[in-house]
Amino acid sequence: MTIKKLSQLEKGMYDDAAKKGLSLTQFLDELTRKGEIDGDLVKPEARNGRGERVDSFKQLLAAAGIRTKGEFAQTGDAFLSDPNNRVLFPEFVNRTYRDAETDALNALQISDVVAYRVGIDGSAYRTGVIAAGQEKDLEFGRVAQGAELPVYSIVLSEQAVNLYKYGGVLKMSYEAVRRATLPMVTRYVQKIARAQGRRRVKQALGVGMNGDGNLNPAPASAASSSTAFALVDLIRLQMDGINNGAQFNIITGDTAELSAVLALDVFVSPTATSRGADFRDTGEWPTILGMHPRLALVGSPLEGSKKLLGIETGQGLEEIYETGSQLTESDKLIDTQFERIAISENLGYSKPDVQAFRTIAHA
Repeated sequence: MTIKKLSQLEKGMYDDAAKKGLSLTQFLDELTRKGEIDGDLVKPEARNGRGERVDSFKQLLAAAGIRTKGEFAQTGDAFLSDPNNRVLFPEFVNRTYRDAETDALNALQISDVVAYRVGIDGSAYRTGVIAAGQEKDLEFGRVAQGAELPVYSIVLSEQAVNLYKYGGVLKMSYEAVRRATLPMVTRYVQKIARAQGRRRVKQALGVGMNGDGNLNPAPASAASSSTAFALVDLIRLQMDGINNGAQFNIITGDTAELSAVLALDVFVSPTATSRGADFRDTGEWPTILGMHPRLALVGSPLEGSKKLLGIETGQGLEEIYETGSQLTESDKLIDTQFERIAISENLGYSKPDVQAFRTIAHA
């Protein structure tokens, strides 16, 4: 059946999308590609003034006459008063949440720690790892003619990673929803999203440093001083990583340790490089030996540890999520007229590569 009008959009589409591991936006785009949404409602080739593709959900908002941004943005009543528009509200919340998870530019982000995401059906997951004792011998050696080649085994980790549910409720009265502008609703959903982004980073950072329960904490290097890090220590961290097959692209620490590193003469002395001069003028943190500095926020496992942590993002953690869990309970959100926006996610982290993280601490 082809969807030709907004009244044909049903809340069951959220469940259909979740079963495929898709957001509603992705699901609508898939229907559009298949020709299951009429071209008068959504045009697959639609572009904005900058030539960027306009996805199906944005086109449906426009078809519903809903303006979410700018001087003429509407209030929540644009979704509430028309039954045909209510089905769009949960995805408006979801998109706002997803688009706002990144925090301050120089802060450690989840994308700095996690290499990729894995969706599963269930609440536990065991990642694949190189069999114990084999990782240090991955370099191929000479093999005599006719001899058998050595075999390297990928096995499942001993301990499963458990997924836990995280969430909360943004409660608004019926009148507040009707009268609140959509930019205001967006602001508070974004604040919640950014707070959850910080929580995810701290949780993932703990796994990167301490392991996922499979005896795989981050290896440690020792600094040359018991009081402060010097450039030679950052070189040691990088070299120890290289010698163990890791190329760190992120270096992170708490406020005390990272600010001391950024205050090294190589960046702030009058004879510092032009990059150091840019740092003094603009506040843009310079790369250090090819590593991007990122601040581990208050409450992270690095706080007060007197450690720095090197991360190779491409070999970082797996973020495991339950595909059946929804960001918002779309049916309840629609049926209760948006008075309670329940946001939740089932997440866990696994660490397939122990060498992707390395600490260095004051001697």
